[in-house]
Amino acid sequence: VFRSAMLKYMLLSMLVIYALMAIVFHSYWQPFLVLTAIPFGLMGAIFGHLILDWQVSMFSLLGVIACSGVVVNDNLVLIDRINQLREDGSSFYDSLVQAGTDRFRPILLTSLTTFIGLVPIMSETSLQAQFLIPMVTSLAFGVLFATFVTLLFVPALYIVGDDIQSRVRRRMHLQSQLTN
Repeated sequence: VFRSAMLKYMLLSMLVIYALMAIVFHSYWQPFLVLTAIPFGLMGAIFGHLILDWQVSMFSLLGVIACSGVVVNDNLVLIDRINQLREDGSSFYDSLVQAGTDRFRPILLTSLTTFIGLVPIMSETSLQAQFLIPMVTSLAFGVLFATFVTLLFVPALYIVGDDIQSRVRRRMHLQSQLTN
């Protein structure tokens, strides 16, 4: 019962977040781009548990939720910069390259400092810290893994989305010309 309630809560919260971002971005595609790194953060958390040989626990899920916040922030920063550059008149590909260049260091530093700051807790052997280690492992490895997704996969998806959007617009334009 608890798992189904937790899943419903997570899906509802993601839907609300998606709707709010769709309003802000004036797009249905860009909020999807922001949220694409969340599953990769989950994958990183699972890999971290496998690497450190820790069991996935309830605290691990709390770490994944915290990881989602950091990952969404990284993606928001990148996509917002792409949109700013496009509004300023840069070409599509120049905007992607410039945004990646401009936001590479802040995104990488956020992720690396998060990971490095959590390493002492992951290596702690005291009994009091044992319940925190699964949460910290999820957060640290999820953020680290999702960083590369943010820097490589999200811009690639942005290109794919723009390509699909331009094809749909061309097809609609041709259909409207044929009906007139």
